[in-house]
Amino acid sequence: MPGILLATHGSETSDAAVRLAALLAARKHTSLSAVCVLEPPRIVDGGYAEWYVPTPEEEEAARASLRAAVHDQLRRCGVSAPVKVRIGSPAYEIASMARESGAEAIVVGLGRHHLLERAIGNETALQLVQLASTPVFAVPPGMSSMPRRSLAAIDFSPTSIASARAYAQCLVAGDTLHLVYAAGEWHGGYPIEHRVTAEGVLAAIVQQIDVPQGVIVEQSVVEGDPAERIIGLATAGKADVIVLGSHGYGFWKRLTLGSVASKILRLSPMAVFVTPIGCLPPARVPAAPPASAEHVGHQ
Repeated sequence: MPGILLATHGSETSDAAVRLAALLAARKHTSLSAVCVLEPPRIVDGGYAEWYVPTPEEEEAARASLRAAVHDQLRRCGVSAPVKVRIGSPAYEIASMARESGAEAIVVGLGRHHLLERAIGNETALQLVQLASTPVFAVPPGMSSMPRRSLAAIDFSPTSIASARAYAQCLVAGDTLHLVYAAGEWHGGYPIEHRVTAEGVLAAIVQQIDVPQGVIVEQSVVEGDPAERIIGLATAGKADVIVLGSHGYGFWKRLTLGSVASKILRLSPMAVFVTPIGCLPPARVPAAPPASAEHVGHQ
């Protein structure tokens, strides 16, 4: 049955994700389930030509310990949900379970408290955005309620529009959805004809988004480094979540093109809702833009 999939490991740093997942499931009138992933124990060479291989009993004990930690976390957060333990790579197993269950969204904690630690870390959320075919809701520690102010980064790509549409269904009357197109750097200033065109396209996109009655919709076109401008605007506007799509380019292409989604996931002080490229039907998956087009498509 489709529902919200909570990915957790039982640590206090992901308590906010547990609470947010329960609130999201309640708002969407759907089910909540939890998954925790046990990475396979490494086979260790002790240096004396003897290999340590975990026994089945040790593996089962590790599985039971992880399950108990997640059940304890759910209890302290006042949340009830069935828990599934899987073994393997966390991001791969979470993405697979979301596909198998037809989950509407994956909720995962951003983990580290400090932005510098998050920036140099290798978070499961970043890997999920590459692997998943389900929207990923990454929640930082300390978040205790559903977002009221949301900033949606629109670069006119199918994933950014799909993300704004998907997240709009999480909103209620009184919430604010701010759609922003952040153009790249232009020498001598952003041409007025480009701004007029961008504003017109953005206004047309707003009309395509089914926003619940009573939700306040705003729109802006700004110039500058997309990730920096989006985070800056979200911070200045006291947004609770940044909504965006990911082009899903692989590691080597990200080194060349950069990735707004990756930068925001690493550096955003607020929650991030990302719709990966895998959410789109194959026929709608766009090709990677050439380097010269970075000012148009920047996610």
